[in-house]
Amino acid sequence: MSTGMARAREELFAAHLLGTTGFAAQTVGLAFRAALAAAEATLVLLDKPSAAEPAAVVAAFVRHAVRDRGMDPDAGRRLRSLYNRDVQAAADGAVPQPEAGLALADATVVIDVVEAWIKTSQRVAEERGPSRRLPRRR
Repeated sequence: MSTGMARAREELFAAHLLGTTGFAAQTVGLAFRAALAAAEATLVLLDKPSAAEPAAVVAAFVRHAVRDRGMDPDAGRRLRSLYNRDVQAAADGAVPQPEAGLALADATVVIDVVEAWIKTSQRVAEERGPSRRLPRRR
């Protein structure tokens, strides 16, 4: 498991702990950070630079992983939804407790989809063997 994916799982675990103790706004924030770490790990594997702003990371993930590489579109929708809920939670802190569980479920799906996609990509790369790139034209 890559460093980014390990971080995603750690953030998700911490979000679960917060969610079980009544901290809904913090759970939403940490669930988003967990899913964002998975998105960033994906962008690293695709050799796409990760942006500093979370909104730009979400957009790049949707563009490069979902649209260009065929990752499950549900992962992109859930990541974008988590981003929107994180912005709202940060703005007013008023997050109903049931929202914590929904955010955890969404982050779990994003992370699981990314992990499955990474494993499939690695398997395909191994089956294809060493990369055979054509020399650049001058």
